[in-house]
Amino acid sequence: MYSKTTFFGMVIAAFARFSSVLRLGSLTSLLLYGSMSGASDFGTTGLITLPTARMQADGSLTATLALNDVSDLYNITFQATPFIEATFRYAIFDPRVDRTKAKDDLRDRSYEVKFRLLQESRKLPAVAIGARDILGTGVWSGEYIVGSKSIKDFDVSVGVGWGRLAGRRSFSNPLEIFSGDFANRPGSDGGSVGGEVRVKSFFRGDVGLFGGVRYSVPSKPWAFTLEYTSDTYQREVRRGTLRKSNPINYGFEWTVTEGVKLAASYQQGSFLGLTLSSTVNFKKRPDRRFEQFYSVAIQQGRNIAPERLDLDAWYDRLLFDAERSGLRIHAAYFQPGDDHVGFTISNDRYTIWADALNQFFLLSEIHLPDALRKITVETLEDNLVGNAVQYQRVNIVKSSGRVSVHQRLNQATDPAGIKILPGSQLVRPAHRTDFGYPKLALGADLALRVQLMDPDAPLKHQLYIKGTGRIALSESYNIWSAVTIDVSNDFTTKRTSDSVLPRVRSEVNQYLTKGENALDFLFLERRTSISSSLHSVAYVGILEEMFGGAGVEFLYEPFASRWALGANLNWVKQRDFDKKFSFRDYQAFTGHTSVYYASPWFDLDFGLHVGQYLAKDLGYTFETRRTFDNGFSIGGFFTRTNVSAIDFGEGSFDKGMFLSIPYSLLLPRNTRGRYSTIVRSIERDGGRRLEGIVGNLWWNRRATRFDALQNNRDRIAP
Repeated sequence: MYSKTTFFGMVIAAFARFSSVLRLGSLTSLLLYGSMSGASDFGTTGLITLPTARMQADGSLTATLALNDVSDLYNITFQATPFIEATFRYAIFDPRVDRTKAKDDLRDRSYEVKFRLLQESRKLPAVAIGARDILGTGVWSGEYIVGSKSIKDFDVSVGVGWGRLAGRRSFSNPLEIFSGDFANRPGSDGGSVGGEVRVKSFFRGDVGLFGGVRYSVPSKPWAFTLEYTSDTYQREVRRGTLRKSNPINYGFEWTVTEGVKLAASYQQGSFLGLTLSSTVNFKKRPDRRFEQFYSVAIQQGRNIAPERLDLDAWYDRLLFDAERSGLRIHAAYFQPGDDHVGFTISNDRYTIWADALNQFFLLSEIHLPDALRKITVETLEDNLVGNAVQYQRVNIVKSSGRVSVHQRLNQATDPAGIKILPGSQLVRPAHRTDFGYPKLALGADLALRVQLMDPDAPLKHQLYIKGTGRIALSESYNIWSAVTIDVSNDFTTKRTSDSVLPRVRSEVNQYLTKGENALDFLFLERRTSISSSLHSVAYVGILEEMFGGAGVEFLYEPFASRWALGANLNWVKQRDFDKKFSFRDYQAFTGHTSVYYASPWFDLDFGLHVGQYLAKDLGYTFETRRTFDNGFSIGGFFTRTNVSAIDFGEGSFDKGMFLSIPYSLLLPRNTRGRYSTIVRSIERDGGRRLEGIVGNLWWNRRATRFDALQNNRDRIAP
C-alpha cells in the first residue's frame, strides 16, 4: 500500500489528541461500557483472541496492535453501523526472527466482518455472526456464531466456530441437514493468487465450541479475561513457531485513559502477548468553534480597518468581517425598497458548512440595515454552485455599543426560519467583489509518503518537502502545481513488476526512487456550473505522478435528490520515471459513467462506476463511504474487470479503503484542510483510474448537499 500525507506525524498526533481531548462521557460510564467491549488481539470486539457478540459504539474507529512470538497483528476496526463491525488486519508471522531465518516468513493481509443479529435484553443474550479472513490466503479463516450476556460485573460469551475456530472438534456440522457440502471444508478457496472471497468454505466442516468471560473490577479501570479457544494453532505448531497448543488463555486489561487500553495475556500455554488499542468515536457532533474578533461595527474593530474601507457602507463592513472569518463574498444582490438581499459566498475555513453559514448570518445581523429582513446565501463549493440557504431575520443586533463577533445572539433562532433552496447564480448583482485576478498562492510543508505491507519490508517511507502553488486566473480557471524535494528515502526497486498488463501502477517504486526530486503535477483546470444541477470540470497538463493528459468530468445532481449521475472521459500518457516533463510511449483513453446514491441510512453514500481503466481493461468499481458531521469519512471499494485473477496477479482484483480525517479534529481552530488517503494492500495494474483528479466531484461537494445541510440546520441559525 502506497500513501502520503502532508501533515507529518499526523497519525501520532491523532492518537494523542483523540485519547486526551475527545470526551465520550464520564470515566465511570466509559468503564462500565468498556467492561463489555474491549478489542481482542484480532481487532474485533472480543476477549483475548476470541470474538464476542459485543459491538463498539456506532461510528467508533479502533486501532489495535497485538504483539507475541507467533505473530504481530496490526488491526483497524470500524463500527460501520450499530450492528456491523469491519476489520482490516495485517499479520507478520514469526516476527522476532529475521525473515531470512524465520520458520514462518508469511506476511498476510485479511478482512473480518461481524454482524449483530440480536441485541441483549433482560432475558436474552446478544447474538452475533461473523467471518474471519474473508479474503485472501485464509490463513486465519474461520466463521462463528456467538452469544454474550452480562451478569453483574461479568460478561460471559459462548460460541460455535468453523475453520480455525473448530480445531478442537466438538461435533459435526448441523448445517449438513441442508446440504452434504457443509460436511467438508475446502483447503483453500481464496483464489489461486489470493484475494478472492472464500464463499465456498463459509460455515463448512466440523464445528468447535469456544467461550470465555470478562470480569470488570468495580470502580477500577481493570478487567480480567479468561477464554477457552477452539483454535489449536495447528499451522504454527507444524511450522515450529509454537511448541504446543493449550486451549486456555487468560489476560489482564487496563483502561489507561478514555479510549486507550493496554492488555497483557498468556496464550496457548506457551507465550506472552501484549496488546494496545485506541478507540475514537467519530459520531459525536463537533463543538462549534466561534471566530473571535471585534467587528468593524464598533470602535475596537475600526482601529484595524484598512483606509480604503468605507466604514459607512454596510457591504464593505460585511465584506471585511467575512474575510476575517474565512468567508469570501463573491457578489450581492438587492433592490432598493426590497426587504430581501442575496449573497454568493465561499467557505475557506469551516469543516461544516452549517457553521460557515451561522457565522455569516451573525455578521449579517450585525451589519445589515434593519429593513433587509430576508437573507439568501448561494453557496460556492470548489467554485461550483451549491445549494442555497435562506434565513428570515428575527433578532436584530444594533451596530452600536460593545458588540463583537464572539458574542452570540441572546435568543436562539428557530431552525424553522431556515430554508434550503436550489442554488443559482446571481443575475446582475449590485456588488461583485474584485479579488484581483490573477492571484498567486504558494505553500510548503514537511510531508511523508509510506508504503505499507510490502512483502519484503512492511514499512518504507520518504520524508520530503512539498511545495505547492496555485495561480487563480479567475473564479473558473486555476493552474495547480506541486513539487517534491527529498529529505529521506528508503524506497527501492528491488522488487520488479511481474505484471502481464500494461504497467500503469505496479512500477510505482520506479517513480518513488528515480523521481524523488520532481514535479508531482502541473495542470490547468476549468470549473463551471452549467446550471444549478449540472457541473463540469476540465483539465489539461501533468495530472498526477504517473500520468499527464487531458479530460473532462460532468456531474448531474438534481436538487434534494438522493441520486446523481456522472461521467468522465480522459486521454492520458504515462510519464517517465523521473517525473519531469518527458513521457513514455504508453497512452490510453479512460473514462466512466457513474451513478451515485446518498442513502438515508447512517450517512452512507454509494457510487458505481462503469467504464475503461488505465490498463484498457473494462469493468466496474463499487464504492461506499460513511461521512460524519465532523467531516471524518471512511469507506471501501472494489473493482472487477475483464482481467482474470491470474493476469491481475496477487490479490486477484483491486480493492481497498478510503480514509479522510479533517485537521480540525486535531487542531484547536477551524480549517478545511484534511488528510486523505486510499489504503490498498498491494499495487497492481488492473482496475486502476487516475488518482485524485477524476471521480471525486460528487464526493467533494457533499458538504453543500441537501441532506448534509438538512442534518445540520439547527447549527445554521445564529
